[in-house]
Amino acid sequence: MAGIVEYSLINSPKDFEKMPFNKVDGLIFAQLAYLDFDTFVPDRQLFARGVTFSKICEQENFEELFPLERTARKNLLLFNAMAYSKRYGRVRINYHENIFDSQERIQFSATTFIMPNGDACVSFRGTDSTITGWRENFNMLYNDTVPAQISAVKYLNNVARKIRGNITVVGHSKGGNLAIYASVMCSEKTKEKIVEVQSFDSPGFTEEFVESKNYLETESKILKFVPEDSMIGMLLNDTASYRIVKSDGEGIHQHDPFLWIIENNDFVTGEKIHTKAQFVNSTFKEWVNNFTPEQRELFVDAMFDIVEATNVQKAESFVDWSENLKGNTSLILDTIKDLDPETRSFMLKVLRNIFPSVTDSVLTKPKSIIKNTWGKIKSRKTETDDSNLDI
Repeated sequence: MAGIVEYSLINSPKDFEKMPFNKVDGLIFAQLAYLDFDTFVPDRQLFARGVTFSKICEQENFEELFPLERTARKNLLLFNAMAYSKRYGRVRINYHENIFDSQERIQFSATTFIMPNGDACVSFRGTDSTITGWRENFNMLYNDTVPAQISAVKYLNNVARKIRGNITVVGHSKGGNLAIYASVMCSEKTKEKIVEVQSFDSPGFTEEFVESKNYLETESKILKFVPEDSMIGMLLNDTASYRIVKSDGEGIHQHDPFLWIIENNDFVTGEKIHTKAQFVNSTFKEWVNNFTPEQRELFVDAMFDIVEATNVQKAESFVDWSENLKGNTSLILDTIKDLDPETRSFMLKVLRNIFPSVTDSVLTKPKSIIKNTWGKIKSRKTETDDSNLDI
């Protein structure tokens, strides 16, 4: 058994004619979208041929390609394995785009990998491991369309005009959501070039979206992969057509592509989605159906207020924060006990099941933040009920 780094080394001598592009290649290119190609890859507006992996390795500022310290070593090993292989050596990296605007709340990036035969893999970047990045995933629970999705459609249409072969669209985490959204909402000419859409542990969509004509027409091309302990991939998951894969990680760590297990050039199939992940899917689906988008936004605000309030170690990574919670259980019960029973029960269930380190005693500090936010939720709900609107 192996991971994506070992897979790339083992299959180094096999070009895409000998072993066609597959799902593991898709996950690799989805992971590469997290790299900082800004100063290495020509902008998509330029009529350039792109750049190879080996050419990037030769540049003096090569280390700037790996911005996230936590995954820098793994990404370096993966990139080097690809740079000097027969399989990936002639792949050209092109049409990189990166947009970040905190005021507009948009974090978007995409990169295209062009094979020697003219086929292409369009890869959308997901959120990073920061608390801010994970917040962006949860924002999809109350926004029908986020700015990054609009940018993804525009990017895919623009790149498709320049690709002469077939296109595979991929993405991990939020990137998989963007891959599906862009493929569903792009132009008919672009759709004709798309042969497959590969989504790796990505949040889903509302029932209205997956029941739309555009989605149903594209559905046969969509492949969704989730690990057994999937949390993000089960958010708003309104489709039964996903494949479960095994991971060397536990809990939230299964979201990491480097830990997915590969055997015989394919993912090892998992047995079932674990109970906690099933809870995430069923709970949030019910929640979406019973609360307005405005109320969902207030709930997400409240939950991340709790994250900030309990982040005494000032962790930037969501994973680090959840691991530190075990030592912070004394910071919990005071805030929760002042909430109404229904709200308190729902909040505890969500936190316990999404963050494994949260135990029966969870949350404290500062009371006023959570109580005030939940006061707004209850007030909004009362106002809506009074107006005889269905929520």
